Amino acid sequence: EERECRRRLVQFWRRHENNNIFCTFKAVAAVDRVPNSIVVSCIYWEEKQDFFITSVDCIYLLESLIAVRFTVEEKNRIRRNLEGFRPLTVSKCKAESAEFFKLIMSFPNPKPRNIEKDVKVFPWRILPLALKKIIGKYTASYSS
Repeated sequence: EERECRRRLVQFWRRHENNNIFCTFKAVAAVDRVPNSIVVSCIYWEEKQDFFITSVDCIYLLESLIAVRFTVEEKNRIRRNLEGFRPLTVSKCKAESAEFFKLIMSFPNPKPRNIEKDVKVFPWRILPLALKKIIGKYTASYSS
C-alpha cells in the first residue's frame, strides 16, 4: 500500500529528560495510527527517486517534539533557518513538480500540508540535521 500511494506514515515518540529531548520513530500503517499521535509523511517523489518531508510536516514535528505551538513569527524564523537545507519548491505551475504537487494535495489525514498552495519539501535524509539545528536555536518567546 505504501509503495502504491508513495507515502509512508512515520510515528514519533518523545521523551524529555532535563534539557534533552529524545525521540524514537517507526513506520505505521494508516489503520494503526493512534489519534493525537505525532505522525508525519515520508513521501516518495518518483521523478527524483528520493523521499521528502514537507515544511508543514517539519514544523509540526518540531512543535510536537518540544511540546510548544509556535507563533507565526517563530514559524517564519524556522522557515528561514531551514532554507540552509536547500528545499525544493513544489508548485502546480511548474512542469517539473506539478505531478508531485497533486500527489501531496491528494493525501488524506494526516495531511502533509495546510492549504492548497506551493509547498517546500526537504529530502527526508536531512530531517535529523534540521531537527537538531532548529531545536538547538530555539528559545521560547512568550507574549505578555
